[in-house]
Amino acid sequence: MNKPNLIIRIHNYNKVSLGAILGACPPALLNNFTLVPWVSDSPIPVEAAQARALIVYSIMLPHLQQVAKELKQLHDAGSAAETIAGGSQATAAPNSVSELGFDYVVCGEAEDYFPQFLGDWLVNSARKGLHTTSRGKVDLNLYPGFSELVGYLPPLEISRGCKFGCMFCGVPRLHAGTLRHRSLTSIEAIVKEYFRIKPTRKRIKFLASNAFAYGSDGRQPNLAALKDLLEMLKRIGVPEIHLGSFPSEVRPDFVTPEVMQLVAPYLSNKTIVMGVQTGSDNMLKKMNRGHGREHSVRAIALLREFGFQPHIDFIVGNPDETEDDQFELIDFMDEMLEKYQVRIHMHTFVPLPATPWENKLQSPIHEKVKQRLRELERAGVLDGWWENHIGYFRTAKG
Repeated sequence: MNKPNLIIRIHNYNKVSLGAILGACPPALLNNFTLVPWVSDSPIPVEAAQARALIVYSIMLPHLQQVAKELKQLHDAGSAAETIAGGSQATAAPNSVSELGFDYVVCGEAEDYFPQFLGDWLVNSARKGLHTTSRGKVDLNLYPGFSELVGYLPPLEISRGCKFGCMFCGVPRLHAGTLRHRSLTSIEAIVKEYFRIKPTRKRIKFLASNAFAYGSDGRQPNLAALKDLLEMLKRIGVPEIHLGSFPSEVRPDFVTPEVMQLVAPYLSNKTIVMGVQTGSDNMLKKMNRGHGREHSVRAIALLREFGFQPHIDFIVGNPDETEDDQFELIDFMDEMLEKYQVRIHMHTFVPLPATPWENKLQSPIHEKVKQRLRELERAGVLDGWWENHIGYFRTAKG
């Protein structure tokens, strides 16, 4: 009897999440399937036309329209496959994914759930429709966080969640306000596995909402936990340790003299990415950032003092942002460029689901502000897709 086909819909944007859920599946379970990677722009696999097939998607907000078109193509091609979707969009706004026509939608973290679902699907007992999992409950130590099936060894997730409540960010709400850390034992095992799979690998990067919060309560750094992490990586011979570089940025209030003295001797990355978001104290309060402009100035100065290139995230066009707020932002960026030669990563506000600002409108961006941002782009000190995202919410939300 032929095995059913498990078709993995792989794009660059979902390799991390797909790897996490596939890595959570015991090999004995996956051996019941014929595994079929469907990568990027490749044509629909012939296996999708067979009677017993399941296509697995993980979706983010910008890709809803693309996925909708693809589901239509599958239908028009006479595909007999069933479809299941999860990911950040399914968790934050499950109805927006269900409406696309998926047979199954998973809202929430899926490492605990997905293996159980596959077992049910194999025996035709999986219930169609929306499946909601508990938030903030997955123990990272139980799962490797990656799978060779997607052809990618991702930055190693050392922490998940956030204790802060920024108005534009969905992470705290998607994870029920929890912050969980992977143990040193688990991190060491994964690092060793990465080097077993790819012996020539040199660099280990990490995934965390705030890299300098590792091992902490989420409100202030835990120097002992950070030291233990870095010492372990050094002891097992990791050639290049990258912490605080994308995708493990840091918060300004966690960039302290004590933290920098601790981490600087261990790190190979010369750039540290930090979320500052604005130079306006008024706007920082509206954002509920939990730090002020002066925190950011001190943090940027410290990064420079310890020999790092600060790469600073900013957001313009926030809800209820005034022209004065925007000009304060530009003045702040210019000051930081002159004093500390920062690099800027620019965003325009996009209302994301599962955030307090999900129903807020983008504030118009003053033409002089746009002009200055373009000048900084041409000068090579500013990057990001800020201009592409002006008015984006109208496309994303329909």
